[in-house]
Amino acid sequence: MTTSALTENLRETLACFDDAGVPRTTNEVADRLDLGRRSTYDRLDRLVERGRLETKKVGASARVWWRPPSAADRTTAGEERPAVAGPLIDVIDDAEVGLFVLDADLEVVWLNETAERYFDLDRNRALGRDNRALVTEHLSDVIDDGASFAETVLAADEANTDTERFECHVTAGEDREERWLEYRSKPIESGDYAGGRIELYYDVTDRKRSAHACNTERTLLERVLEASPTGIAIFDTDGEIRRANQQFSKCLGLTETDPETYVLGGLPLLDEDGDVIPYAERPAARALATGESVVNQHGQVEGRDGQTRWLSINAEPLDDDAGVIVTVDDITQLKEQAKRLERQHDDLEAELDAVFERIDDAFYALDDEFRFTYVNDRAETLLGHSESELLGRNIWQALSVPVDDPLRDRYQTALATQTATSFERYSEPLDIWEIVKVFPSESGLSIYFTDISEQKERERDLEESERRYRTLVENFPNGMVTLFDDDLEYTLVGGELVKQCRLDPDQLVGAPAGTLFTEPATCDQVEAAYQRALDGETTTFEVTRNGRELWIQVSPVTDDDGIVFSGMAIYQDITERKRKERQLREHEATLERTTELLEQSQQLASVGAWELDVSTTPADLRWTDEVYRIHGLSPEQEVDLEESISFYHPEDQPPLREAIDRAIEDGSPYDLTLRIVPNDGDLRWVRSICDPVQTDGEVVALRGAFQDITERIEHEQDLERQREQLAALNNLNDVVRSITDEVIAQSTREEIERVVCERLAEAESYLFAWVGDVDVDSQTVNLRAEAGVDGYLDEITISTDPDDERSQGPTGRAILERETQTSQDIEADSRHDPWRDHIEQYGFRSSAAIPIVYEDTVYGVLNVYADRPNAFEGEERAVVSQLGEVVGHAIAATERKRALMSDDVVELQFRIRDIFAAVGADATAAGTITLDHIVPIENDEYLAYGTLTEDAIAGMDALVETIPHWADITYRTADGPTSFELRLSDPPVLSTIASLGGAIERVVIEDGDYRMTVLLAPGADVRRAIDVVQTTYPAAELLKHRQIARPDTTAERIRHVLTDELTDRQRAALEAAYHAGFFEWPRDASGEDVSESLEIAPATFHQHLRRAQKKIFESLLSGSRAP
Repeated sequence: MTTSALTENLRETLACFDDAGVPRTTNEVADRLDLGRRSTYDRLDRLVERGRLETKKVGASARVWWRPPSAADRTTAGEERPAVAGPLIDVIDDAEVGLFVLDADLEVVWLNETAERYFDLDRNRALGRDNRALVTEHLSDVIDDGASFAETVLAADEANTDTERFECHVTAGEDREERWLEYRSKPIESGDYAGGRIELYYDVTDRKRSAHACNTERTLLERVLEASPTGIAIFDTDGEIRRANQQFSKCLGLTETDPETYVLGGLPLLDEDGDVIPYAERPAARALATGESVVNQHGQVEGRDGQTRWLSINAEPLDDDAGVIVTVDDITQLKEQAKRLERQHDDLEAELDAVFERIDDAFYALDDEFRFTYVNDRAETLLGHSESELLGRNIWQALSVPVDDPLRDRYQTALATQTATSFERYSEPLDIWEIVKVFPSESGLSIYFTDISEQKERERDLEESERRYRTLVENFPNGMVTLFDDDLEYTLVGGELVKQCRLDPDQLVGAPAGTLFTEPATCDQVEAAYQRALDGETTTFEVTRNGRELWIQVSPVTDDDGIVFSGMAIYQDITERKRKERQLREHEATLERTTELLEQSQQLASVGAWELDVSTTPADLRWTDEVYRIHGLSPEQEVDLEESISFYHPEDQPPLREAIDRAIEDGSPYDLTLRIVPNDGDLRWVRSICDPVQTDGEVVALRGAFQDITERIEHEQDLERQREQLAALNNLNDVVRSITDEVIAQSTREEIERVVCERLAEAESYLFAWVGDVDVDSQTVNLRAEAGVDGYLDEITISTDPDDERSQGPTGRAILERETQTSQDIEADSRHDPWRDHIEQYGFRSSAAIPIVYEDTVYGVLNVYADRPNAFEGEERAVVSQLGEVVGHAIAATERKRALMSDDVVELQFRIRDIFAAVGADATAAGTITLDHIVPIENDEYLAYGTLTEDAIAGMDALVETIPHWADITYRTADGPTSFELRLSDPPVLSTIASLGGAIERVVIEDGDYRMTVLLAPGADVRRAIDVVQTTYPAAELLKHRQIARPDTTAERIRHVLTDELTDRQRAALEAAYHAGFFEWPRDASGEDVSESLEIAPATFHQHLRRAQKKIFESLLSGSRAP
């Protein structure tokens, strides 16, 4: 056992055993030191060898360590210390430990030089001072967190006990270095200073810095480890995992908890063939066994996530047999890419072989010593040797290439410079012209060569052709000829016109097209014509140059194979000819104008010509291009007589055949207007004129003109249709005015409906008319009146049920949609299919179904029929649609007048028990609510006036909040019950009652029960009124249905004024003012209040009110007024 001094690492390890005799495990010590288990074990083992620690085995593989008491107390308790003097002082002064000795009064009796240096103290001034003052006044000032330091030191001094060691940070000063110190303190139990204390300050700066650097390095290493794209793990010699980054888990497909339990060999590793690699042959096992690195071993692993991955694995053994580092890279994608590239390589190799077989050019390959490595079939043919004869032989010897042949130099240069080249040459051994293309590579040359002997022959032919053209150009009379190339530049210019225009042919060669002209537009025209010639098109046009008129024809120049290789332009001076033409036109101006007009007329009239040669069998038919165009055919198509007749409408074919037969038999000409159906499918009108040609009295041919007159026929038809529509519109306007005048004068609905039908049936534009309404129970249309027809609806049923197909006709849709529905052509309108067998007998072509509507009430439908198609378009539709509104208004007025003027009325009384529950209002029954009068205003809105008791206000507010058509309410308080004004918007019951000419006489809500009294004229649709009430309020009960005498509450003449003389606005203003309390004193409502309720201006309200008052006062005060 050795007792030599401990190293810094061993002192650090020994410091983990503060308390003597307390055992610790290897892992506990490793955690405190932040070291690996193997390194920690080595340190502990060396401390045991030095007698500083003891150890024993616990369990199967664990071990504990402890510090024996003798070792722990070797330098502290139980030993008497000699006096601080002599040589010992020198030793202590030189020690790297700051030392303070305190007496029983805690005064400093001694300190060493190290303490002076650490704390920048003056020993003489410090000696004899109270240590507490020294700590608080000096030491704490040079230490970070001096307050905490002072508190700890003073507490230890006060208690005079052993203290836990702690560290403090001394800051740097002018003569003081920054350092970290470890404070230790013990009481002096014997000797001169018994009762005092020894305070020690150990310099741990290097250890702190080392620990900090170690922590920094460890943190950096952790970051690098986690950031690494390579999976990294550290295993101990037992195969247990010590550390692994996330990429390692990802590569092995491990879950979050797997890495902690994973051991080497935990997953099978497979080789290329899918066989399991034995554990001893795996990288980590080999590295542990041999102590040598294993690099880039590939294998497959099926991870615990179910995926199979290819991995590249490296293993590096750690020093001192502490374990092994394993790195893994996922190379699955690389493996797949390698396989894919291998397949592509095989495919490309096969494709290259196929390409070589398909190459039309002769091809052979040479290695870097110019020996044949490949020869295709074409090359065998041209070289005159088979591939087997040439492979492996040098090209110069195999083909007997002379030493001075330039071919040798070209091949050698291409291989040496690795530069591709191509050239033309004549091969004497092969007796051919060829193009040779040489492509070098590091392994040799690839040579393509093509026999161009025929091309050379064509070039010679072209040169000969150009020579002939040149001769033509140079001697071209009265004009000029130019040749130009693909770049639109002149290659040859000549002809007499060149000399006449004083042009230099040599200067023009190479000049761009258009150089001969100065006008930009002319240059563009010439250039465009030259370009079209290179595209294979011939162009002819005329231009003016320097006062001379030129005719130009630009044509393509082709070789024997029809390939355009140049262009030619012929210029002719037509100035003189044009002058003579102008003179001729001047002498024959009238004839020229007539001819031009005739030509223009023929062109505008789409006139073509045709000829039928009947002297041949079969007869030969010829058309001009215009005839082909009219038929929608190409002029290249051949058409015989029968095929041409097949284009005509089936009804027009018989008369055409008869006319042709007569023309052939006796020479009778014809002029027919017929219909044809061209290839595009659109029907067209044509005029066919025939003039037979006779020889020796026998018809040998038929010649004629063929004109498309579709536009003229359609124009005539449009004019006729417009004339009919205009006549019908004029007639309809007269009829509508007459109907409007007459229906206003009628006193009953039946008379109104009868008059409307009769007047429409009497009109010239229409056949008949009828009016029907809806039977609510059966949802079918009933006939009410008809004219011009008898029993039109007797054998058919028209439904208003949207799910019934019989509701999809114009009548049903007009009622359902409340919009006019028209059928412009009954024959093509599928909506009439359910009744087609019945309606065809009436002979009409179009119809209109007009809903009879007033406000929101549909009284029925008016149907009008015409024998014209498209009779109800545009203005005619708009005018006839007005009849629905006129008739609806008249019927509504008649119903209302009858209800107001009748002495007898039908009284309906309804009750709704607990109206609040019935409508879902959040209120309880209380008080009484009475609606006394209702005034209609605009847009299907009404004002209802009434009173209520104070305890009924909350219930009234709840009803207004709940019932959708109760818009808002205004309360007006005065003496007695509270009055109110209730605005109603689109009330279904009130709107229907009003449309039937009835009125709601009174509404009372008392103790929650709702009672309503409705008055209707005797002839009104009572069933409809009952239905609308019970549909709107399902809880409504009909209590009374009786006919009673109208109470005589007003003078007859007042009733006459109210019903006949007051306008709707005047009556509304008068009633609203009365019921709003305008006439009370003091007034309950001002004129502004009433006008705001009516949503009109105050001035307008007062105007309507004064006029209504005047009429009523006149009826009261004038004795001549009829009641």
